Amino acid sequence: MRQFRLLSVTAVLTLLIWISADSLVNESATLRVTFEWVPANPASGMVVRSEEGIERLDVEAIGPRRIVEAAQARGKLHVRLVVQDLPTGPSVLSIDRGQVRRELAELWSGFSNLTITSVKPDAIPILADHFVQRTITLEAKKLTLGFEVEPQLQKKTATLKMRESYFAANPESQAGVLDVGPDLERLLKDQVPGKSVTLRVPLDARKFGPDAELSPPSVEATATLKAQRVTETIPTVPIFVAVSFSNFGRPLQAVNRDGAPLSLVTQTVQVTGLAEDVAKLVRGETRAYGIVQLKEDDIQALGAVKLATPEFHLPKGIELAQAPTPIEFKLVAGAEPGPRP
Repeated sequence: MRQFRLLSVTAVLTLLIWISADSLVNESATLRVTFEWVPANPASGMVVRSEEGIERLDVEAIGPRRIVEAAQARGKLHVRLVVQDLPTGPSVLSIDRGQVRRELAELWSGFSNLTITSVKPDAIPILADHFVQRTITLEAKKLTLGFEVEPQLQKKTATLKMRESYFAANPESQAGVLDVGPDLERLLKDQVPGKSVTLRVPLDARKFGPDAELSPPSVEATATLKAQRVTETIPTVPIFVAVSFSNFGRPLQAVNRDGAPLSLVTQTVQVTGLAEDVAKLVRGETRAYGIVQLKEDDIQALGAVKLATPEFHLPKGIELAQAPTPIEFKLVAGAEPGPRP
């Protein structure tokens, strides 16, 4: 029993000595750490970008072997590097090892037991920029469509957030005007002509540089496209010779110069109107006809050859494209009244 106790104590002491020795052995390792720049004052609107494509630090750390091994086993490491406010433009920032260590310790407390001996690169060229706000004017210009009512924007201004460097380098952005006309017309081209419509037009901030934003992001616009008008030839439009009501029932008949009855008179006419309305007339879905309305003077001059211009009755929105052709006729007695519309 005494020998067993001696062996047990010896084993425990050996283990403690091994653990103590292991903790005293230092080891170094290179940790790959990605990073991002963070402004010390978020209200400054500053943004920082590393030049030359530098996105990673090689951090040389030394410490107890088990801590180093545990640090290496943590996989991807990412820290935030705080930057004091800088003027817009290029600069070079030195990397603070203490800050890198503190940031790593925020990820895992074991990093506080390590000593950072070097960081590569230890200085990084950067480009600092600031977001600025401007009020811009919204316009609807550069229009190519025809309008019965020109586009009216419900809001005339917007707030623009953009990079100071882009504002300084681009005179167009300094004008403070955004033309929404082309974007509006892309939305209008499929709308019904002649009908007032209100559309929401997205405001495109890309012309003001990377990361630019507009508030509000869209604007409502109201417009009426000019209706498309066409001219078509309509053949064989009937024309009726009508006796006035005061002579209704009297035996009168319209005949041509040779005395042949004008049982059916037609004319070919040209009409103009909205494309859809004219198409319905061409297809026969609507009707057109002409009337020669006889008056008392015509009744009294029986047998006399006369010229009369028909009055054409056309569907709503359609009109004659040219003056109608007069027709020649004379009235004779002794026949039934002529056809009426």
